[in-house]
Amino acid sequence: MISLTKEDKIGIITLDNQKDNKITYPDFINISILKSFIEENYLKSILIKGAGRHFSSGADLSKIKKYLEENSLNTKLNEGKKVLQYIYRLNIPVVAAIEGVCFGAGLEIALAAHIRVVSKKALLAFPESMHNLMPGLSGSYSLKKHLSLGQSIETVLSGNILNAEQSLKLGIADYCVPAKSTFEYSVAMLKKLTKDKPLNVINNIMTALKNAYELDNNEALIEETRLFCELARNIK
Repeated sequence: MISLTKEDKIGIITLDNQKDNKITYPDFINISILKSFIEENYLKSILIKGAGRHFSSGADLSKIKKYLEENSLNTKLNEGKKVLQYIYRLNIPVVAAIEGVCFGAGLEIALAAHIRVVSKKALLAFPESMHNLMPGLSGSYSLKKHLSLGQSIETVLSGNILNAEQSLKLGIADYCVPAKSTFEYSVAMLKKLTKDKPLNVINNIMTALKNAYELDNNEALIEETRLFCELARNIK
């Protein structure tokens, strides 16, 4: 269901599960394998995309029923959240290149990326409430980085499908590009952002920027000083 490839220093994670790229396993990738892939290839960035026409149509409901019967759904969801937290906490930039539909668990994976590039024909949604469910792979938490509480309530309870323009206006998407060009655009962006920069510079910048969102003001500023001084010691 997942393939790992690379282009230069960009690691590419491809969701590949038949035509709709349904998410069969909440813990869709092994963290240890991903960690080794990144470290062994000295990757400077990650790109997540779907194989074929769509990013992902969301969770496979038949698998949810199976996990319930096995009494493993709780564990599977929590393991999946650990994967998404690991991706978000990476100190290299992560871009989701979104073509076609990006629903439910697929959108939750995309929200774990730091940047989302959507095709003009992309459609994004949390349709779980239409099945008497709700986002279960950190979607309700991830939305708070992009939407107000009111917007989050409307998005999740309505299950409305958002087009690219609406996603961009809300702040769920960061860039909108012509159809079938999200991969090329994302690769070019990541090369521009990282190609000529040492990995430690990328790491420290990413850490400082995420600290600004996750730590209190004083702690974030103290860490910024530490990270700056760490890089300054290498000035030639």
